[in-house]
Amino acid sequence: MSKYSYKPHASYWLRDWEDDDILVTNMNDVERKSHDLYKLATAKRAISNFVNIVTNKSIPVKFSGKGNSYTDGKAVVIGSNVVEPKDFDVAVGLALHEGSHIKLSNFELLRDLNSLIPTSVSDSAIKKGIMNPISIIKDIWNYVEDRRIDWYVFNQAPGYREYYRSMYDKYFNDPLIDKALKSDEYNEETIESYMFRIINLHNKNADLTKLNGLKAIYKLVGLGNISRLQSTKDAFDVALTIFEEILNNLPIATKAQDPSNSTQGETGEGENGEQEGQSGGAGQSNEESDDSDSNSEDGQTEMTGDEGEDSMGGSSMSASSPMEGGKPSTSDSDGKAKSANELSETQKKLLKKKIDKQKDFIRGNISKKGISNRELTDLNSIEESGSEIKSVGGDVQGGYGRPQRGIECIVVNKLTAGLMNSDSFPLTYINWETKEFNKYNQNAIDEGIRIGTLLGKRLQVRGEDRSTIFNRQKVGRIDKRMISSLGFGNENVFQFTEIDSYKKANLHVSIDASGSMSGKKWTETLTNVTALCKAVDMIQNLSIQVSIRTTTESKPYVVIAYDSRVDKISKVKTLFPGLCATGTTPEGLCYEAIMKLLVPSNNDMDSYFLNISDGEPYFAGQYFQYNGRPAHTHTQKMVKQIEGMGIKTLSYFVEENSSGRISSAFKTMYGKGAECIDVTNVSQITKTINSLFLSK
Repeated sequence: MSKYSYKPHASYWLRDWEDDDILVTNMNDVERKSHDLYKLATAKRAISNFVNIVTNKSIPVKFSGKGNSYTDGKAVVIGSNVVEPKDFDVAVGLALHEGSHIKLSNFELLRDLNSLIPTSVSDSAIKKGIMNPISIIKDIWNYVEDRRIDWYVFNQAPGYREYYRSMYDKYFNDPLIDKALKSDEYNEETIESYMFRIINLHNKNADLTKLNGLKAIYKLVGLGNISRLQSTKDAFDVALTIFEEILNNLPIATKAQDPSNSTQGETGEGENGEQEGQSGGAGQSNEESDDSDSNSEDGQTEMTGDEGEDSMGGSSMSASSPMEGGKPSTSDSDGKAKSANELSETQKKLLKKKIDKQKDFIRGNISKKGISNRELTDLNSIEESGSEIKSVGGDVQGGYGRPQRGIECIVVNKLTAGLMNSDSFPLTYINWETKEFNKYNQNAIDEGIRIGTLLGKRLQVRGEDRSTIFNRQKVGRIDKRMISSLGFGNENVFQFTEIDSYKKANLHVSIDASGSMSGKKWTETLTNVTALCKAVDMIQNLSIQVSIRTTTESKPYVVIAYDSRVDKISKVKTLFPGLCATGTTPEGLCYEAIMKLLVPSNNDMDSYFLNISDGEPYFAGQYFQYNGRPAHTHTQKMVKQIEGMGIKTLSYFVEENSSGRISSAFKTMYGKGAECIDVTNVSQITKTINSLFLSK
């Protein structure tokens, strides 16, 4: 199977990642880093929604700086390698798994584990060479508890089953595990043999004849009736009984057995103490999983089960349960089958790593790719800003009139100081000493505040209601002063009041922040837009949004820089001085991306859309070209869609030494609302808006 042909179940919620994978391979390091951060933010939002829906709880989902996936009983922590299609579904499954532990598991019970184990059991374990049985009981407990909570979610939320299947395929349904279960490996009565066979009891290849007591253990687990276990304590009681059954079948030891067979020691607690080993991941592992083992000598064969199509083999998922893979074998295999299932020495070594990986899973030690502190800061800034990725331009024609694949557009729903200080934001220049954005346009913003204050005073009439009383009418409410005249035949004793007021109005200003807008064009534009924001801030029935459009190295980029409905004018004063013009002109692509954010006109509100730009659309991305007639046609289509929402559109073409002539392309895109203004006379914008707001 080609790595490009894998379509995750999550593609129903996110855009198809197949095309995206191809594009990413052609990005440079800077482009890919930015791309991955926005993908991570999108993935985290989606995973958080999944977890909250399934658990019906507001459970935080966080990224790990150290690279481990686990839950501490309050939040779900996941690794950062969820930007690849093959990893996303597994990450969702893990998050649902951990989230369900928060909902269903009793984390406090772990602290009383020592007191829960009878002395008689500990004494029996010592006789069999097990000096500290806690880690073994923990692992069995974790296995039973995992089956209990996975059954609950798998059946309560059937729409999420594919994520669970992906998780089980990753950690349990491996061809090499399948083969080992049918082989004579781990068929001697040792702790390691029992643990290998127990944690794979849900595999359809499980053979209950390989170890004494395995049939009894299978019945104790009761996968087909796991719903009978109503609590973590119930799961512990089953685990303790299973451990006793193991002890009954272990030979008297000549030396102490290592119950954990790991670097964690006998308690299984590691550096995280009592938290580690909690059901489904209450602790962290300080070791990275060695996924490179699939590149060993036999790692390229069908036995690796880590990469590509073969990793999905041996699925034990039934339609109703993630842990019932079929009825285990209870009869001995014939000699021919045994020969076919023998493992090579290389496969035996690889099997050991895969078993350790399974143990890490049930202990909650799922090692994932970490994220640097700087990336974590940038990611938090992206999340705080509500950034998302929208697929746009799918109908833009390419060569020979054929539609292109479209392109991803980054939409920032809320401009924040943290985002402006991050490397992923394209509209600021960071001071390398202070690590904060430079405020090159402070004077322009200050001037805009001054002009806006004057403009706001003129517009305050919009907030006033004028009432006119019409008396001596034949209809209306009775005028008490005229009642006495009724005896003299006067019928005009009624009055009514007419209230004259302005409708509410909303203005969306879209600014072209391409490199050609830099210099005087940019500072003058910022001054006038700031003036509009300040004026609107002074009037109750006016609102304004400011969006700024540019490009990153590989994507169109649009940011909602200000929204008077939720932001204070102080935001304009503090953040706008740092905004700079750079990139190219994605025009209609950005309009398409924010279309649902625009405010339509209605009976109570007039809505306006104002574009300020200095050029025609142009953008060149991976396998995507946006210029010339196709770009003009697409932008025109977007403008018509905006007008179809009842929004009146205006568009100003800003140029130096304006001749007053508008290019045919600009006229085509914006129609009657297109005008040309000189960079030295950008104040025309505020004058026009002033007259619009004062008209009825």
